[in-house]
Amino acid sequence: MTVVERATRLSAVGSGLVLYPNGIKAADAANPDLGARIRAAGHVPGPGDARPLVAPDGTVLSADPIGGLADRFGAPQVSLLRYALQQALIATTGDAELITGASVDCHSDHGDHVSVELSTGDTIRADLLVGADGVNSRTRRRLFDDGAPVYRGYTSLRGRSSVPRCYPNGVTVAGDGIDLFVAPVGGGRVYWTAKVVAEQGDWPALDAGTALAALLRRIRDWHPPIVDMIRRTDRESGIVITDICDRDPIDDWARGRGVLIGDAAHPMSPAMGQGASMALEDAAELGALLNALPQDVPGALKDFCAVRAPRTAEIVLESRRKGGVDSKASRGADVRARAANEFTTEDERLAGLFGWRPRVWEGTR
Repeated sequence: MTVVERATRLSAVGSGLVLYPNGIKAADAANPDLGARIRAAGHVPGPGDARPLVAPDGTVLSADPIGGLADRFGAPQVSLLRYALQQALIATTGDAELITGASVDCHSDHGDHVSVELSTGDTIRADLLVGADGVNSRTRRRLFDDGAPVYRGYTSLRGRSSVPRCYPNGVTVAGDGIDLFVAPVGGGRVYWTAKVVAEQGDWPALDAGTALAALLRRIRDWHPPIVDMIRRTDRESGIVITDICDRDPIDDWARGRGVLIGDAAHPMSPAMGQGASMALEDAAELGALLNALPQDVPGALKDFCAVRAPRTAEIVLESRRKGGVDSKASRGADVRARAANEFTTEDERLAGLFGWRPRVWEGTR
């Protein structure tokens, strides 16, 4: 296996993410050592831990019993830095070759193999091409040419800071035109992400320092510990600014010996925090299916899409529905209903989401 990465080096920059029980089970299924490394690299809630949902003035509206997820669904929630997840993935790739500072310029499907041309001028011959190149996937453009993803009306700003003393398990803030989510990542640190209603391109046009100052002005009247946490954001690791886009679901992400996974296949808004977990589910299912049907790569890829598309379509559309940021935080009932990480209700739906288990493939269709 050869992994091609555009970045020249993988450095400890960027923000964090949450892997929910289904994502952790997917990591365990792909490689038990990967699941163990993810747990060790991030923050695993204790049995009684809860993450409060608060109004901007600090009034507690409800709480997510995040410490009980492991008992309910067979795996914990783990919050960690993206860099830590990258390192865990690299450490468990076995004899895979990692090529950095390169991108895939084009590829050709020859029926029995693919040839992949890199920006470095090198060509790789492979059994298949897996496009895991994100929401603006070049691989998708070559395979489907189905246009650009659609902006959903808000921008995400993400950074790192130290743990707010009054919110050791993180916090969700439902504001007026701004939602904030904070989760610990270990070592006395948290990552935070603010969803801000905005015109497309407004926030990405700002440099990091200007964007952070603008965000602080927007939340200056919020609960002081929350404002202070944002003010103490790590300048060295910087902040990440992304206009949030998704796509309408499609049923098939494969063409011949090429296939998409993760955000390249099913980009989704961050409202349910499922982007990384869905990508890990994809990887676990695709690996298992290719191992079961190694001689029929195109057929295996079609089977993979048939299994994954219905589940991911549901999550894309539910994330879109829940993803909007209220402009009237005073509507308490609406705020509670749309909280991105409120898991105290809808047990049946959550059992379907977090209760995912990898399919067992028998080697025949």
